[in-house]
Amino acid sequence: MTDRARPSDLDARLQAAYAHFRDSRLDEAAALLREAIEADPRCGDALEGLAYIAGRQGDANAAADYFERALASLPATAARWHDAGLANQAAGRHARALACFDEALALSPRAVATLHAAARSASGIEDHERAARVLTTVRDLEPRAWQSHYNLGRALGLAGRYEEEIAAYRRAIELDPKAVVAYINLGVALRDLHRFDEALRMFKKAVQLDPDDPGARTNRAQTNLLLGQFEHGWREYEWRWKDGEQVLPSWPNPWRGELPIAGKTILVFNEQGFGDTLQFVRYVDWLTASGARVVLRVQDALLELLSDYRGAAAVIGESEPLPPFDLHCPLLSLPFALAAHRAPIPADIPYLHADAAKQARWRERLAATNGRLRVGVAWSGNTGNLNGRHRSTSLEAWQPVFDAFAERASFVSLVKDVRAEDLAVLRNASVLDVSEDLHTFADTAALIAELDLVISVDTAVAHLAGALGKPVWVLLSYTPDWRWGLERSDTPWYPGARLIRQPARGDWASVMNTVRDALAAIAG
Repeated sequence: MTDRARPSDLDARLQAAYAHFRDSRLDEAAALLREAIEADPRCGDALEGLAYIAGRQGDANAAADYFERALASLPATAARWHDAGLANQAAGRHARALACFDEALALSPRAVATLHAAARSASGIEDHERAARVLTTVRDLEPRAWQSHYNLGRALGLAGRYEEEIAAYRRAIELDPKAVVAYINLGVALRDLHRFDEALRMFKKAVQLDPDDPGARTNRAQTNLLLGQFEHGWREYEWRWKDGEQVLPSWPNPWRGELPIAGKTILVFNEQGFGDTLQFVRYVDWLTASGARVVLRVQDALLELLSDYRGAAAVIGESEPLPPFDLHCPLLSLPFALAAHRAPIPADIPYLHADAAKQARWRERLAATNGRLRVGVAWSGNTGNLNGRHRSTSLEAWQPVFDAFAERASFVSLVKDVRAEDLAVLRNASVLDVSEDLHTFADTAALIAELDLVISVDTAVAHLAGALGKPVWVLLSYTPDWRWGLERSDTPWYPGARLIRQPARGDWASVMNTVRDALAAIAG
């Protein structure tokens, strides 16, 4: 708070509020500051004080709003603009945060903390080139700090400057040969360029430096799984529970294959995404064949579809109370617990089935297609998926396919939650939008059952079509998720699937050309 001349009673309130704030009596401080604002609505010190209190109380939006009002009355300082930027950043207002950080940097251009904050907000609006420029400045200010090279490498990777990303990680390692996280990120960057031997060496080095680092273990597991090294991959994939992205339930008696299960009730529960549940539910049958009674817990949106799954004695939604059970195992741990690497991937297709009544309703709705090829399309998946930006395409990228077959095929959208940037394209594309009627996966399954073909990026729709035995073309990024392996155009997970891969990183145009040519061969 400044020492400008003010009425003594206002100054007394501010001083008392500061004392309360210092002693963490935030509500008392806020009450006094609001009284000060009632007396002087442009009292910048009181507004700024309320901004800090709101931030301490976790109300980032209120903090950002108070800073906006305070900045109109208080002298501009680098620290004040920096803190206002942080408040906006915490509120998710990254564009405004960047403007605040720019003001702060104009007054203090070498402020490393502000530069880092600006880079975070640039990434928040996916302006990765700007983030890389800002972090290049940090690197130049702190050339001997390995962290500055590591952080720059992350930004360069997001900006698609992959060789520079790798060089930055290597420089970080030169400066600190024990920087475990730099080895891990270098390994991931090398893996994404299909330099697998080098990637595995980086993960091995990271594990040597810190045997308990879950990032090193999990990334090595995923790389081995991608390469088809299932025994090692499944075993080390158990480290995923320690990487902070998932929380393993603390129920007693976990099971990972060490105890006989005949006559036992085992709870198998969902983890990760819808597609993971649809893909790995097949291993429940192995438990039943071993004499176990299986209670299967799935996401609520999958409950209707899986309610009568053949291998489970009972199926419950994740919002339902748990029944009694003897043992429990996460769904994606079943291949490890069952030593699934010793046998072929179970591919008794179809292992899921559509509801006949729902299917009949879709059949009636699609009757107007007049004998044309019915093609379901899914160009994007779960917007919350961390790798979604690599897996998904824009709907606009599909337009050449839609245009080429407008008279020979009827396209139906299988995307339930259409992204804002795709809505305008969808309105003008020759694609039937039925998203309002896709309430659960049982609805989507019934619709897929009435189609001739599904074309999908790597999302739950691809797994659903494969499990239903429907012909499905799965469009894959250059380095796909580990389950799809490398190079093959088929997959043991779904014998009726065709995999269409990017020939180079980010090259969806070539994928769409392949789709167009393949459709020409079957659309007549």
